[in-house]
Amino acid sequence: MPPRTTTSCTLSFLLALLLVTGCGSNSATTTTTPPVQDVAITVQPLSQVVPIGKTATFSVTATGTGPLSYQWSENGVAILGANDATFSTPVVEFGGVGSTLIGSYQVVVSNLSSFVASNTATLIAGPRSPKAGDLRYLLFQQVSLPGLLDDGGLQSGVNCDEDCTLNFIGNTVGTPLEIGDGNCNDSGDCGWGFDALNLPPPMTGLTMYYRGDSYSSFTSDLRQWIDTSNIVVTSLDMEPLSGLFAMSWVETAQTEGFDHRLDVVSPAQIPATAASVGAASRIITAASFDASGNANLISYGWEGDTTTVYETQTTIAQHGEVCSAAATLANEGYIISAFGGNDTDGFMLIGMRVQGDSLPRSINDTALDKAPYFTPVVFLTDSEGDCYVNEQ
Repeated sequence: MPPRTTTSCTLSFLLALLLVTGCGSNSATTTTTPPVQDVAITVQPLSQVVPIGKTATFSVTATGTGPLSYQWSENGVAILGANDATFSTPVVEFGGVGSTLIGSYQVVVSNLSSFVASNTATLIAGPRSPKAGDLRYLLFQQVSLPGLLDDGGLQSGVNCDEDCTLNFIGNTVGTPLEIGDGNCNDSGDCGWGFDALNLPPPMTGLTMYYRGDSYSSFTSDLRQWIDTSNIVVTSLDMEPLSGLFAMSWVETAQTEGFDHRLDVVSPAQIPATAASVGAASRIITAASFDASGNANLISYGWEGDTTTVYETQTTIAQHGEVCSAAATLANEGYIISAFGGNDTDGFMLIGMRVQGDSLPRSINDTALDKAPYFTPVVFLTDSEGDCYVNEQ
C-alpha cells in the first residue's frame, strides 16, 4: 500500500508552514481611533469700545475634535445666523435711554462630545467717528490700516518770507499748521511747523498741501488752490503784521463733492455764524483773525452728509487757556474742528458735534501721539509755552 499517510502529513505540514509564513509577512493592520477631544477655548472674545456709526467684531479661537459649531448670543439671547468663529454687530448706536452700553456678547462652542461657553464681552458706544470719505474733521481716522505712525514716515516743516513754494506731499495725512506769534521774527519772516505722515501701504489717494504767501493774495490763493470739490482746508494762519499767511489742505484722488465757503465776521458774530453753519450740515475746518480783527471762517459741506445737524460751541481763549478750553469742549462731546488766532485777538476753538451726541471725547497733550486714531487738532507754539491737543 502506498505511504499515503506520510504524503498527507507532509502536505499538511507544508500547508501549515505556508499559513504561518503568510501570517508573518502580511499581518492585518489594526486602526486605533483617537479619542474625541473636548472643546476648549484658547482665545476669548474681548470687550470693546466702538465709535457710534461703526461696527464691532468679536472673535473666539477654540480647539477640539471637529467639526466645531458656534452660537453667539446678545444679552443671553441667541443671535439668528451668528454661527461662525467671528461675529460682527450692526452699526453701533446709543443703547436704551441714551445708554452707552450696547450689550453683552457670548459664544458657545460645541462638537459631538462637549460644549463650552466663552467669557462675556461687552460693547460700549464711543464718540462718533467721521464717515469714510468725510475729510472735514479727525483726518487721521480715515486711515484704516496699521502703520500710519511708524517711524520713518514723517515729513516736517515749512518756512516763508515774501513767497512760499507749495509743499506737495503725496500719499500722506498731516497735522494742521502750528499756530502762534512765535512763528514770525522781527525781520518779517515766518515759519510754520507741521508733520505729514506717509500712508501705510497699500493705502493711497490722500495728499497734503502746505502753502504760505503774501497776505494780500489770501482770497485769490484760496480760490486758485482750493476751489475744487476734492479739497478740504485743514488750517489757516493770517499774520498781517508780517504781511504773510499760510494754510494747509488735504486732497483726495477722486472728486468727493466738498464745497467751501468763507465767512468774514466780527468776533461777536462767531457763535451765531458757527451755529448757522452747523445747522446747514456744514463743518468749520479752519479759522483765523485778519488785520481788522475779523474772524475768517472756512466751512465745508459734503455730498455724503447733507442732513446731519451739527451743534456748535465756540471759545476765544488767551494763550495760556487754550489747552484747558480744548479739554472742556472735548468733555462735552465737541470735536475741535478748527483752531486759529493770535495773542492780540485771542485763539478761536470751534467745537462741533452731531446733534445730541454729547459723549466725552478722549484727548491728550502729546506732540504727535502714537495711539491709534488720535488726530492733532491744536498746535500752539510760543515763547510762553507750547500747547498740543490730540483728539479721538
